Amino acid sequence: MILALVIFQVAAAPGVAPGQVDSICRSRCEILAVQAGSVRFIDQWPPARNLNLGKYALEAQGLVPRTEAPVLDLRSHRGWRVVASVYLDHEEDEVLGRLRFFGPDGRLRATTGVLFAFEHAEIGTLFGGSDEVVAITSNEEHAYNAQTEIWLLPENGGPKLLAEVQGTFGKFHGSAPGEAPGVTVARQTYDGVHSETKGMVEEFYAWNAETKSLTLR
Repeated sequence: MILALVIFQVAAAPGVAPGQVDSICRSRCEILAVQAGSVRFIDQWPPARNLNLGKYALEAQGLVPRTEAPVLDLRSHRGWRVVASVYLDHEEDEVLGRLRFFGPDGRLRATTGVLFAFEHAEIGTLFGGSDEVVAITSNEEHAYNAQTEIWLLPENGGPKLLAEVQGTFGKFHGSAPGEAPGVTVARQTYDGVHSETKGMVEEFYAWNAETKSLTLR
């Protein structure tokens, strides 16, 4: 999902919007709402914004607080369920994202914070073997802020973080005969300060099924 940005003038009264989930209001408001099947972040501060944060995952609403809106509901064949939601952080005054991992027994196994715009996600036996993993790339409005996390979803216990990379994940390898298992990642090289460092490099992370680990090659 590519983040959509629409500039508009909010017509509703401050702090009020159809489908409102939560809001942060001072002289004007920032609003999280579900409208026409989409989760939206409505910012009444000039310049006014209406960001489409993704399709509303209605079936996952009961798994997150009422002040959060789920946008991804991923399920594996073994029974893992990974729910991504967005929410308003009242202390930091910004919109953020969360991942929740529910095991095959339905119990919450882990929760972690991510960026609010979910660009791409895959779940399953992505390395071609029997191990299940989930990969998610999240982002925010500014360039060079993509973040990829790849997690192992084991038969027992909680999820294990295999890789966390500033960039986007690409193709998973290992399903084709003779293909080395792993994943390609487009890592962003920008250091956040020097413009000459902006760019991307393609890297390959090899999967070791015995140690359940990814290693940069």
